[in-house]
Amino acid sequence: MKDKKTIKRDLLDKFRTLNAENEDILPPHWLELIYLKKLNSEEKKLFKKAIQELISMEIVQNVEGPNLNLRLTQKGENLIYSSENQKSGREGGGGKSMFQFTGTEA
Repeated sequence: MKDKKTIKRDLLDKFRTLNAENEDILPPHWLELIYLKKLNSEEKKLFKKAIQELISMEIVQNVEGPNLNLRLTQKGENLIYSSENQKSGREGGGGKSMFQFTGTEA
């Protein structure tokens, strides 16, 4: 059974696999037709709580419309790419230089 933390991770991982940026939205109907169908009734309750927490933390925003959907915020973008810089075209290199000094160069 998935817990709330796992559900949050699943949602953020979906944004990451899409190389999503600020204001990007999940694919239409993905939440309802794919993700939610895999959850049992207890997990669906946790899903609602997980979504509310992500929204209250300003990581995602609810997209107004007839279907359930989420939009990534700037804070969410920073979060999902903070531990990695694998997104193609990401600026910078995480502050790491490609030259590493060992202290034995002199």
